[in-house]
Amino acid sequence: MSVDTKTLSASVVLCICGTGTVATAQTDYARFRDEVATIRIEATAQRFEPRQSVVAGGFPMHTSNYDVVAVWDPAGERAHEAWDMSLIYPVPGSMQIAFTNNETVGIRDQEGGLLGAADGPMESSRIGANFKDLWLSNPIILLAHAEERASSRIDGDERAVERIELVLEDTEWLVDVDGSGLPVAASTMENDPHSGRIENRIEFSDWREVDGIPFPFRLEQFTGDQLVRRELRSAVYVNPENADSLLALDESEPAPGDPAMRRWGWEMSHIILKRAGGGNIGNFPQIDNVAFEEIAPGIFLVPGTHNNLIIEGPEGLALVDASWYPERSATLLDRAAERWPDKAIKYLNLTHHHIDHTGGMRPVIDAGATVVTSARNAGYFRDIFEATMRRSVRMIEVDQFLALDEIGREIHVYDVYTEHADGMIAAYVPDEKLLFNADLFSPNRPLQFSLWFDDLIKAVEWHGIDVEKHAGGHGAGIAAHPVDISGHAMPVTRMVVPAR
Repeated sequence: MSVDTKTLSASVVLCICGTGTVATAQTDYARFRDEVATIRIEATAQRFEPRQSVVAGGFPMHTSNYDVVAVWDPAGERAHEAWDMSLIYPVPGSMQIAFTNNETVGIRDQEGGLLGAADGPMESSRIGANFKDLWLSNPIILLAHAEERASSRIDGDERAVERIELVLEDTEWLVDVDGSGLPVAASTMENDPHSGRIENRIEFSDWREVDGIPFPFRLEQFTGDQLVRRELRSAVYVNPENADSLLALDESEPAPGDPAMRRWGWEMSHIILKRAGGGNIGNFPQIDNVAFEEIAPGIFLVPGTHNNLIIEGPEGLALVDASWYPERSATLLDRAAERWPDKAIKYLNLTHHHIDHTGGMRPVIDAGATVVTSARNAGYFRDIFEATMRRSVRMIEVDQFLALDEIGREIHVYDVYTEHADGMIAAYVPDEKLLFNADLFSPNRPLQFSLWFDDLIKAVEWHGIDVEKHAGGHGAGIAAHPVDISGHAMPVTRMVVPAR
């Protein structure tokens, strides 16, 4: 079909009845399902990550700009996406990545980014996340394929809308349609490591006809009330001639898909795609790599893409950070109970508020751990606990220094002023002279960040900490102090930390 993009008239889909009620009964969404076999979308976009803000709860971190081409066969559950990315945070650079997949399997082609070339099977969780986002981003297609359950009038501050309740793939969706008959927003509830459940919502504008089918050319996405994406579409094609060639997949190549992991990614697509916006392709709960590596007597690193630390004392255990996903922490708790059946985790030290180091915190807190965090972040965490947990949470707030002794082994906690994150703390075990930090220095990793490293060293000097060994939330093993990162440091753009 030829492409004809023009401003959509107000009378294309619906009308307003004389009573002022929005009439949805006149809309024949089924015809869009019949007329649109495949679509091709070309767009430019920006990605943002609220949970990587400098100040807890503050303005989202801008992670990337990118051009994207998406080709989608909704009924056939086939998709192809190609992203040409300019990465901004956490590591400046470029990355080109393409996915071709059907419902359960796919292949990935990648150049650039942290991993360089990384072709291979597509993770089932990313397949689920990508499909979920395609449905949410194209509300007319969603309305055409989903089952409508109910509709009601919603009186907003500026205008009334008809809220249509839908079900598709065992998922509930809401689409708000204005008086012109066009969706102004679509949303669904998803799993979230911090919030438990959170609204994933996209708002639409600049509607245009493409071969008689309405499509939005301007999208703005939010999780909760935080901005995560802005997208401007430059072109949309209905039933493009080359769709089948782009969607073709040799099923002998990909590894078998995992339906459970596809559903896991589907249920938290906002998290998977926010990670993707930072150039990260690792989208799995990391329950298969929970192991205890003793790096000093009674001190154990739990390696992963993001590490944890366990400190053993005669009367209990302390855990530093709870990385990424609740599923990982649940597995860690099980393994710890097997290894130390008579020792509970009494402390959970949260080095800072970023979700990659705190996403697994709720299972540890449910198990009875006391949260230790900076006084600057206590309010942020307290709000999360009050909203999502059915038990009181004991919290210890750290100003500049605090000594913890409930496990029968002393642990010191120090504040670290850094532009990476407001309210950063580091954990120190005096009897082994070992300091654990997150993000500022990653032992035995080629990639380091010079300004953040300097912040850590200045804190060590300011507090007069007698450090002999470093461990980190990233990297491997330990590193001896003093540390030389020359030849491995990447400069970081200096950021202004807003005052509280």
